[in-house]
Order: sequence, then C-alpha cells, then structure tokens
Amino acid sequence: MKPLGSISKRSGFTLIELLVVIAIIAILAAMLLPSLAKAKSKAQGIMCMGNLRQLNLAWTMYSGDNDDRLVPAAWLRSPGGWCQGWLALNASEPDNTNALNLMSPLGKLWPYNQSLPIYKCPADRSMSKHGGLMLPRVRSVALNQKMNSPESWLYAPDDRFANFKKQSHIPGPSQTFTFLDEREDSIDDGAFGVNLIDTGAKSQLVNWPASYHNKAGGVTFADGHAEIHRWIDPRTTVPIGKIQLASNVNSPNNVDVAWLQERCSVSLK
Repeated sequence: MKPLGSISKRSGFTLIELLVVIAIIAILAAMLLPSLAKAKSKAQGIMCMGNLRQLNLAWTMYSGDNDDRLVPAAWLRSPGGWCQGWLALNASEPDNTNALNLMSPLGKLWPYNQSLPIYKCPADRSMSKHGGLMLPRVRSVALNQKMNSPESWLYAPDDRFANFKKQSHIPGPSQTFTFLDEREDSIDDGAFGVNLIDTGAKSQLVNWPASYHNKAGGVTFADGHAEIHRWIDPRTTVPIGKIQLASNVNSPNNVDVAWLQERCSVSLK
C-alpha cells in the first residue's frame, strides 16, 4: 500500500539518455554499413558471373549448332550480330530499352537461353527515358570485337590480329576473353574494342570495362569460365559521372589495357 497522498513517478528515458542511445545506434550503423555494402557487392558479383556464364554457354552452343562457326559480333548498327541495337547514356535512344534487340530473330543467342537478365549486370542501374517513363536499359554486356567481327577495325586490323571465325581457331581458350561488362557511360554497340596496335607508352582505352564490383568487373573466356577481374590502374575505374568518357583516350602503360590486349586476340606476324 502506498501512503495516502503519494505521487506515482513514471519511469522513462531522460533526454540525455535518449541521445546516448541514438548515438550508439548511429555508431553501430556506421560500423555495419561498409560490411553490408561489401556483402551486397559480393552477392551482385556472384549474380553477374552466373549471368555471364549462361550467356557464354549460349555463345558456345550456337557454335556447336553451326559447324563450329562463332556467332557474329554486333558491329556498330549492322544487323546479324549476337545482339542488335546501339546504347547511349543520357540520351533518348530507343534501343536503350528495346528488349527485342536481344530476342529472336534479332538476337542470335536468344534460342539458347531465353532470359533477359543474363544480358545485364545486376549492379548496372542505368536508366533511359522512354515514353515519358524512366526505364532500365536492357544490356550492359559486350562481346570481344575479335570474335567474328563482320568488319576489320582500324585499331585491331584483321591482317595483323586474328579475327576468330570458329571455336577451333582460338589457340588459347582459357586466356581469350569473350564477354565482359562494359561501363554504362561507354557501352554503345555489342562489340568491345581493344586497341591492339598502340601498346606500352602509347596505350589507349577505346571501350571501358565496368568496375561495379569494388573496382572489378565480370569477364568470360572462350573455354567457358568466368571471373570477376579486379582492375588495377585508377584511370580504368574513374567513378561514373566524374568525367565524360570518350573513345581512344591515351592511357600510357596502363596495366589493365595490357591485360585486355593479351587476352583479346593473337598477332598474325
């Protein structure tokens, strides 16, 4: 029994105690967020590799069904490639959101894996305006330009560097890349071009690989394996939006360019 006239006191947090609790929560969140971000990036990297493996398997199956011939590379806006369409960032380009460019009859690999997600890295969040709406772009993947390109290219001419036409023409499948993720502000057609003429101090970045996974990007190889390759030179991994990317940017002695050159084709001389 409480004495008559006594006043019941309600227990609760004081303002100082509440601020302390909030501060502790903020500290814990600051400690956990980087770990969560890394875990998310790792999970996206695993999904990215899975997508690329499926696309690469479709590429291999096409060859098996066509007397060892490789599916044509998607060169500029020319029809008949593994996909079709021209992507452009921050532009009202209809191909940005046109999934029909990946599907039959335009997309030659579609019959082997009828799945749109395999054509895009899950970490690529680029959008494009279509009919008044902002929609995701349909593709982040490009194929090595030296994989059965319909035309010889100035910076990797067919008379100097092998333009592989058949699976059996690839001398080192485990060391020759096929598909890779390209930066959202670099990707255009479905072919990834590597300047093979200018090396060392004259090296250039023509097309830019993506680096969505902690400065690394997805790459597949002609033997079927995939990896998340870490790019080393900071000039390769400039954050999206920091600069306006262009083709044929001088990047002297860039080890990432050298890595791509070594795995793109073989010299014929």
